[in-house]
Parts: sequence; C-alpha cells; structure tokens
Amino acid sequence: MKKSLVALAALAASTAFAQSSVTISGTIKGGVAQTKYSGATSGNGSNTAVSDGSSQFHIKGVEDLGQGLKAEFQIDTRFRIDDNGAAPTASPLATGNTFIGVTGGFGTVRLGKMDTHYCLGSDSNGTRATALQASGCALLGYVNGNAAAQAVAAGTRSVNNIRFISPTFNGLTVQADYSTNPTGVEGAVGTTSGGNAQAIRATYTAGPLTTAVGHYNYKSEDQTSTAARTNQKSTNFMINYDLGMATVGLAYDNTSNGSAAASVAAFTETERTATSLPITIPVGAGTILFTYTKAGNSKTAGVVNANTSATLVSVGFDYALSKRTSMGVSYARLNNNTSGAYALYAQSSLNGTAVNATGQDASQVYVGLRHTF
Repeated sequence: MKKSLVALAALAASTAFAQSSVTISGTIKGGVAQTKYSGATSGNGSNTAVSDGSSQFHIKGVEDLGQGLKAEFQIDTRFRIDDNGAAPTASPLATGNTFIGVTGGFGTVRLGKMDTHYCLGSDSNGTRATALQASGCALLGYVNGNAAAQAVAAGTRSVNNIRFISPTFNGLTVQADYSTNPTGVEGAVGTTSGGNAQAIRATYTAGPLTTAVGHYNYKSEDQTSTAARTNQKSTNFMINYDLGMATVGLAYDNTSNGSAAASVAAFTETERTATSLPITIPVGAGTILFTYTKAGNSKTAGVVNANTSATLVSVGFDYALSKRTSMGVSYARLNNNTSGAYALYAQSSLNGTAVNATGQDASQVYVGLRHTF
C-alpha cells in the first residue's frame, strides 16, 4: 500500500511539472518624428510628434508532448508608447501574431492570426531603430492608397488562419496558409461576411543567398445575385545577397484588386506592380540603410490609370548601444504623382499623422530608440 501511494505521488508530481515553458519577450521602440506634407492644394504643413515603432510584448509557451511532438502558443500584443492609442481600450491583448500549434518532424501546424504574404523582402527598418515610415512597405503593401481596400493580404495579419510550415530540406522551407475569412469574423452561410484566402510561400537559403516567392488569393463569399463581391490576387518575390561589405536585395510585388456588383459575374480588376531595392552596409557597430521603392501606374481592366505612380527614397543609420538597445536616425521622402495616393508606412496608425491627399508628397526626419527584452 505504501509503495502504491509513493508511486501515485510520483505520478502526480510528474504531471504537475509537465507544464508549458512560458517566456515573456518583446520590443519597445519609439522616437521623435517631424513629418512634412507638400504638393497639394490644401493640407500642406508639418507636424512634430512622438512616434511609436510597433512596440510589442510576447507571451510564448512550449510543452514537450513526447514522441518528437511539442505544443506551442504565442500571445502577441501591440501597444503604443506615446499615447497607447489615445483610449483605455485602444491597445487590447493579442493584436499581433497570436496562435496555438503543434510541431514535430512533420513540420508545424498553427491556428490563429498571423502575418501572411505582406511586404515580402521589404527592407529591415521594422527590425531596427529607424522609423517604420522609412520602409518600402508603404508602396509594396498597398495598391494606390492606404485604406483597407487597397492593403495587400488584409494589411499585415490574416485572421482565422490555418498555417502549415514544412521542415527545411536542403535550405528550402514551404509555408501554406488557409483563412476561413481573412477580413473579420466568419459569417453564417448566405451572408457577405464570409469568403476565404489561400497563400503559399517557398523560401530558400544557401550561405549568403536568401530568396523567396509567394502567392496570395482571396475571394469574398460568392453571393452573385444579392451582393457586391471583392477579390485579390498577389504575387511577390524577394532576393537578398550578403556581399560581406553590404547586403543587396530586390523585392517585387504584383497585386490586383477586383470588384463585381450584385448580379454581375465578371470582376473588374485594378492591378499595380511595385519594386524595391534595399541595401544595408555594416559600419562598425552601426548599419547604413538605403531603400529605393517605386510603384508603377495602376491599370483597371487593362487600361492604364495615368499618373498613379509613386516613389519612396529613404536613408537611415542604426547604431547598437548594447546587445539589446540601439538608436537610429532616418529620412524618408515619398513622392506621389498627380493621381498617386500612397502614404508613408503606418503613417496614421503609429505616427499619428494624416494620410496623404491624392497627389500630395510627404517627408519625415526621425530620431529614435529600440530595446528588446
């Protein structure tokens, strides 16, 4: 009897300690930005403000299930250091990449909300102390505009997402995603809030070379006779090569947004192509960043929409003060053609400044700090 009690106690103890290994990590990033607007008939001028750089904290957990399997989860919360979104509930929990999953020799399966097909191969301003507004994602991630309707792949994270990540074979990794509705809460059958999206990406790394290609396809629920519908098709490609003295990259994005009125079967497509050339040059404890990005004129039903192009040029310097803390300075200049309607990346949501009017240009000077924990 005594041995049985000891065995039960040992089993209970092993069960109690077989809990998830939980860690907390994150990034706090912010600075002072002066943003100027020019070239419009009204609304020109400048603004100086404290700007958040997508500060975030992560709660991560892993549990060994045995037989080579592990359970995992992540809760990713984004918050703004300057005003927290100007309301008590403006930065709720789990606004970032949040999921639960299982990983093993077969690969990894995750369920949740995750970045999908967005700004593949963009420059590294997002992971440095320079401004997010200096990123070429301003053009790579949108189709002549800054609203949700122009954003590529629902604008960063797709919700209601199922993801598979393959093991890496000889430097090649494949990621496949399916979202039951990437734009919001799933709707009941027969409503317009449904729809689905699929995405696939292949990434290959060999020494100094990294390259990837991805495709995204979204279509709202097919209610042809009762409601308008939308779709989006997007293909992107990136290549980075580390030359030692510098890393040179190329990013390409071709996206078309389609719409169809109720009782109309055919979609009218608006397409644009954008390219970006990011270069990073290590200099001691610092890194020089240069990015040139161009979005060409869009086309609707194959007809060019004149003067809808835009260019973005940015330069920055990121300097490591320690292993976890760095400071950065950057300058970005966005030039819209007369019918271009692009804005600096995250200009409204994180910098707190207005989205450009059509044909309006913007520039920004930024000095900031970034700390990881």
